[in-house]
Amino acid sequence: MYVPRHFELPEDYVTSLLDRPHVGNLITVHADGPAATLVPFYRDAERNALVTHLVRNNPQMREPITGRGMVIFDDVDAYVSPRWYATNEVKPNVPTWDYITLHVRGPVRIDSSPEAALQAARRLTELSEPDDVLTPIGEEKLERMARAIVAVEVGIEQVQGKAKMSQNRHPDDIRSLAAELARQGQDRMAEFLLEVSLPYAEQRYATLARLGEVHALREDVKDITDFH
Repeated sequence: MYVPRHFELPEDYVTSLLDRPHVGNLITVHADGPAATLVPFYRDAERNALVTHLVRNNPQMREPITGRGMVIFDDVDAYVSPRWYATNEVKPNVPTWDYITLHVRGPVRIDSSPEAALQAARRLTELSEPDDVLTPIGEEKLERMARAIVAVEVGIEQVQGKAKMSQNRHPDDIRSLAAELARQGQDRMAEFLLEVSLPYAEQRYATLARLGEVHALREDVKDITDFH
């Protein structure tokens, strides 16, 4: 994934995204090409792996996997109209799409034992819902259902995050965009814009202003030198 420096996802955001259960695309490569399944994952910190479970009959689990796998977590995204930019009337812009995504690469391990499958499903449930919703089902039925699924681990070897969140826009544009997204109910995107994108843009434009002043000073000196 191509990630310009100003679109790099902050480390604390990466950690928070990995630490909570999240649905993502499990992508594996096989002899006939890539395969993907959208499934929920949780992170096992001790094993440094993302864990999920898939139906045993899924062809992605039956065909041999060649090479490392990848999990793609798409966090938030939204269409961005140029009309939402404060500077659009002065300088018309094109529309775009802002988003936050995370790619995790690593070796894929499949455990076909019902015990491992049930453990993976049980742990995901515990992390997603504090109340015990599995006990009323009964262990016998849970074990029977577990025979139809397999546990899957993706080792966390490489993590790459990208936040294309208007960091390259003017600070006034970011403020107006955040206000519009908040109005639409996109609170997490609005918060990221104000807490991450806006400080970056303000620092960037302050630096550009200073460089402009230095350039103007150099031109003044050059003019004086030319005059003499």
